Amino acid sequence: MGKKTKKNPVITRPTKPGFFLFLVLLAMLVASANYGNNMAYILTFLIFSLILVVFLQTRNNLKGLEIKNVQPQPAFAGSRVRFTLELHNRLSGKRYGIYLTFPGAESPDDLYGPFTVGPFSSATGEISLPAPKRGRFTLSDIIILTVFPLGVFRVHSGLKADKSYLVYPKPGGFLPWPEPEVHSEGDGEGSQLKGGDDYVGSRPYRPGESMHHIDWKAVARGRSLNIKEFSGGGSGQLWFDWSKVGGSGTEGRLSQLARWVLEADERGSVFGLRLLTSEIGLGSGSGHTIKCLNELTLFDSRK
Repeated sequence: MGKKTKKNPVITRPTKPGFFLFLVLLAMLVASANYGNNMAYILTFLIFSLILVVFLQTRNNLKGLEIKNVQPQPAFAGSRVRFTLELHNRLSGKRYGIYLTFPGAESPDDLYGPFTVGPFSSATGEISLPAPKRGRFTLSDIIILTVFPLGVFRVHSGLKADKSYLVYPKPGGFLPWPEPEVHSEGDGEGSQLKGGDDYVGSRPYRPGESMHHIDWKAVARGRSLNIKEFSGGGSGQLWFDWSKVGGSGTEGRLSQLARWVLEADERGSVFGLRLLTSEIGLGSGSGHTIKCLNELTLFDSRK
């Protein structure tokens, strides 16, 4: 189970329609006093009594609610990060018209709901917030609010989430797919794979790969693009190297490396990542890809 969130004070304010309703009641009260009309007095105080009942019911609609299992989803810079969560009701009363948002939200599009939560049960919900740049961030609070039942009052309260999340670099760049490095047995250093080894066959060309090993003779005969493969005294190793992505600034380099990492994951390739002060060895699969993306996200060129 996820960590329970701590609830902040409940804040109640009249909505715009509620504010105008209070102005109407004030006008009715003044008119009642001016004309000494008892029926107008009764109607004014009856409506006011109903508003007090609505006030209490709106506040009670948030009682017993808590948020659990807040889980961030993978996100890239320039998009939005989505959080899934459970809205739990620990009391016997049913909760209607519950909305979720986050601190600093300005657009109506940042309001998620409405949710209905039964007694002693949970409802699955989600929110999302902007992710303008890469890095590690913390969602400090999630705000729950309601205007149920009549929209006269807006009641909201913050729930402490304290959920850390990562925003990956935005994939980008236009550099071609890097050349594999060939490592001879027992040789700790690699060199770029060249065409001086023994030809062993060909395979279809994949977008982004180097054009050096394309079988141009076959292309001239009207065949599709194919890459010539060679064997030598070692094995080709695919490395994404910071030092070989130049001229585009820190964020541009990270975007290019992120794009290669995602493409390699899509192809099922075995690859490694070299940065200024760290290195992730050869590997493949979703776990390896996430490890590389995390390293790119937390990269600091000042180290």
